Amino acid sequence: MSVRVILALLALGSLLGCGGCKTEPEAAEVSTPPATTADNPVAKALKPVEADAAETAVPVVDGLAEDARKARVKAQTALLGDALFEDASGASVPWISPQATTLDQPGQAQALDDAILDSLPGSSGLAGSETRTRHVNGNALGIYQPLTIAREDARPLARFYDALRKLESGADPDGKVRILMYGASHTDADIYPHYVRAYLRERFGDGGHGFVHVAKPWRWYGHVEMLTEGFKYWRTEHAQRRKGRDDGYYGLIGASLSATKSKAFGRVSHRDGSVGSNYEIYYLEQPKGGSFRVLVDGSQHAKVSTKAEAYGAGYFPIDLPEDAHTIEVQPVGNGEVRVFGMSVERDSPGVVVDTLGIGGTRASNMLHWAPEVWYDNVQRRNPDLITLAYGTNEANSGISEARYRERLVEVLSRLKEAAPQADCLLMGPGDFPKKGEDGVYVPRESTSYILRAQREVALEMGCAFWDLRAFMGGEMSMVDWAAATPPMAKGDHIHFTRRGYVRVGMGLVDAMMAGYDDHDVLSAKTP
Repeated sequence: MSVRVILALLALGSLLGCGGCKTEPEAAEVSTPPATTADNPVAKALKPVEADAAETAVPVVDGLAEDARKARVKAQTALLGDALFEDASGASVPWISPQATTLDQPGQAQALDDAILDSLPGSSGLAGSETRTRHVNGNALGIYQPLTIAREDARPLARFYDALRKLESGADPDGKVRILMYGASHTDADIYPHYVRAYLRERFGDGGHGFVHVAKPWRWYGHVEMLTEGFKYWRTEHAQRRKGRDDGYYGLIGASLSATKSKAFGRVSHRDGSVGSNYEIYYLEQPKGGSFRVLVDGSQHAKVSTKAEAYGAGYFPIDLPEDAHTIEVQPVGNGEVRVFGMSVERDSPGVVVDTLGIGGTRASNMLHWAPEVWYDNVQRRNPDLITLAYGTNEANSGISEARYRERLVEVLSRLKEAAPQADCLLMGPGDFPKKGEDGVYVPRESTSYILRAQREVALEMGCAFWDLRAFMGGEMSMVDWAAATPPMAKGDHIHFTRRGYVRVGMGLVDAMMAGYDDHDVLSAKTP
């Protein structure tokens, strides 16, 4: 059935209001800066906890520089084709039907919604579908949500901003600004992370795709611009797997792949115009470790032995002329080969975003990762920013707020120990209602205390915090996202559609970059 063309003016992050969404009482506790910043939309982007809750921050696209406007459009186009939310002026782009917003990009084998999103298992084993009975304008969902900071003179992401400025000026030591994006299934889908990747590379240069598994750790695994093949004969292990080893040797992502048979193979290739020149395979060195062959573009390149006297992190770099290469890993069959993934970068300076998601996982799983390997992998990546997007699975686990808070402090302490030079940003869980006995969705109380704990611990530990649920519209907003036209969330009321994830990415980047683009305000403050 045809749909009337919708035109709506959207504000900086995503933008004007969410028809029918409930007000979020908890989010009101995290409010905007004093009215003295009213004339500066970007200055309002960093809001202290103690500010007046009555104010609202609605930055406008007019306040952005041309490079930021261009990057917003470029990042949307990378994921949505012509079915954008808005153009460079901030005006919404007309759309004709819901189908037009989910068409696949040229060059991809199948629609991302079908190939990845519909394949994601429900968080903590939840799944299902719901017939939509309400219809709201999906293109108008999303309320600009600034980063939360402890006080007005705080400078969240200051080191990340400094790294970007050095990159722009050519003063960055290795010519790369790297972001590690950890999370559960929302992150694993590589859609909102790819928006971050596409936006930042447009503004600051394309440093390469980032980290990717050398084979499929789970059947639905895939990245937007990288094709990963090979699943059979590999054993996937991570802290959430009951049948996995408890040795903690899971590597950078937190999920390892091991094989002993020569029939196993893993193949990674570029698609949709992406290229690379600097590749590095991360693996486990171990006693009695086997060997694997490395093929480049179909020809044997090297044979790598993983045998060592002790367990530790191993690396095999591959430097090639820049092109859309195919890298293949083939175990020889003379012992176990255990691999953690591969970095994909370019010679040119720029931003690199590592998508490090595991469906159904929790932040506390990091506490089971062997520090001697994980720390080494993290330090090898040398990140400038680490983001954590967890909470949905914790909200469904029955964990107490006190216990959750205690474990989150441990996780952030480990992050700071592994990468003391990096800033950190916590992204709270989205709205996650539960279905009552009568079939009607009702609020999930545990999500509120997970959000509260994340916000408070983040501020205590010197991290920034971004409230996804508040961005969605508050408690019970997921009902509108799932019922929207075009659909913005799946019927399981947990995961988003591709369009919904793009909107999440827009909101996150708008919040992340507001402080960077407000040079005068931040330069006048002290850490």
